[in-house]
Amino acid sequence: RYSSAMLRTISLITLFSAAASALRLPIPEITAGPCARRVALQGLSFAALPLALPLLPVHARPEGVNKPELLPTEQTNVIDLERYLTTGEVKNLDKQLAALEKETGFKLRILCQRYPNTPGLAIKDYWGLDDNSIVMVADKGTKGNSANILNFNVGEGAKLMLPNTFWTRLQSTFGTTFFVRDNGEDVAITRAIDTIDYCLRAGFCTDVPTQFKTNDIGDAWRASGLFK
Repeated sequence: RYSSAMLRTISLITLFSAAASALRLPIPEITAGPCARRVALQGLSFAALPLALPLLPVHARPEGVNKPELLPTEQTNVIDLERYLTTGEVKNLDKQLAALEKETGFKLRILCQRYPNTPGLAIKDYWGLDDNSIVMVADKGTKGNSANILNFNVGEGAKLMLPNTFWTRLQSTFGTTFFVRDNGEDVAITRAIDTIDYCLRAGFCTDVPTQFKTNDIGDAWRASGLFK
């Protein structure tokens, strides 16, 4: 027997599914009240932080690692221990993630690491992670031959808008060895972040929108001035 809470959740998922096709339209308007388009889930826990969505294949699980000495001394939304990103890319992504949090209330953060060279659980307090937090971990594995460099830890507050199928498809679109070989780690990271940003603002995604797979909209989305 389903509880009343579970039935409410199923109803919300059904409503969101009906709107999913809208994500193939141009970029949604960003109004003065974007938070009205997302589901606010209260009382859910983000307690454990394995730094990877449990259902996805994981090649760099920093279980038991807690190295706060690897954290930057200043506060930033992007920690790049592997230098996958240029200084300019880190600066632009930091601004983009700050704008997203201000507009939607969601904390999207980036950690580039190579396990076991990772701050691990120390990032939870550093970033103040909660149920509306998403951490994307870029990790090529200890031998640099991971089949997929992207892993995600998703707070419960984001899972109705971006369910498990979205994260699996996002990973298989931008995180594969073939994509990274042809485009580079920085492009894999920025394209994945642009997609998450877009979908959080749109309100619901189960797949990477076509425009972002081909980058037809990605460049315009980044050049729109939204993150300045």
